[in-house]
Amino acid sequence: MDVADPRALRDALRRHGIRPATSLGQRFLVDRAALAAIVDAADIGPHDDVLEIGPGPGALTAALASRARSVTAVEIDARMVAVLEDTLAGYDNVRVVRADALSVDLFVVGPRAPTRIVANLPYQITTPLLERFLADPRRPPLIAVLVQLEVARRICATPREGRERGYLSVFVQSFAEPRIVRRVPARAFRPPPRVDSAVVALRTRPVSAFAPLAQEPFLRLVSDAFRHRRKQLRSALGHEAGMERQRATEVLARAGIAPERRPEELSLDEWVALAAAAGVPLA
Repeated sequence: MDVADPRALRDALRRHGIRPATSLGQRFLVDRAALAAIVDAADIGPHDDVLEIGPGPGALTAALASRARSVTAVEIDARMVAVLEDTLAGYDNVRVVRADALSVDLFVVGPRAPTRIVANLPYQITTPLLERFLADPRRPPLIAVLVQLEVARRICATPREGRERGYLSVFVQSFAEPRIVRRVPARAFRPPPRVDSAVVALRTRPVSAFAPLAQEPFLRLVSDAFRHRRKQLRSALGHEAGMERQRATEVLARAGIAPERRPEELSLDEWVALAAAAGVPLA
């Protein structure tokens, strides 16, 4: 059953008495070119074990299964699990796991550790899922996600992008090299969202960009500073990060960063230098 076809999708959902749950961010992709772009971005081969989050009715799952050794699809909605039993009946290399992706160990739900992660990420849980994918040392070499276009731009933003650069930019780039592969228009989904989306490929780093500094305090420093992103760094560091203005000025001087610069203006290397100067411990 080809649920990438809007009519087949409608029939499959009607057969099970299902309407997409917007509370779960259920918007199903029915654009074959976009599906192919996601699979291509993940660079899947016959020896890859894929972890998919939020398979929905299984259009992307089927495309992944046609190339991969195995696909483990984690789905929170019991109604959709029943649909998947129909739509993926012909694939013996797919395992559907009913679970909340935010509460299970994603790296052990499949037969083997995943070599790829692929996900159509609901907007409301995009950041926590990216944190689970990337902050874990077991992260695979390549991750492909479909996210809102605005989020994709934030993920990839450099200091030159100014306002689009934030904590999410520094976080993702600390663990991966992101790139926007393809813009996906709202009409490619059923039901269509109000905004466009984008396919983003994340080629992960074997070791984080801030190593050997400890992960949690480094990320906390970045997060704290971005809570006051419009302030100059000597002031931003004095709020959540708890530095007195004089100490913040001294720390910035040791890092070679002008105190009047703002968090969004720092490169990844400068964040690492700032964290080291601030005394973030080694891992």
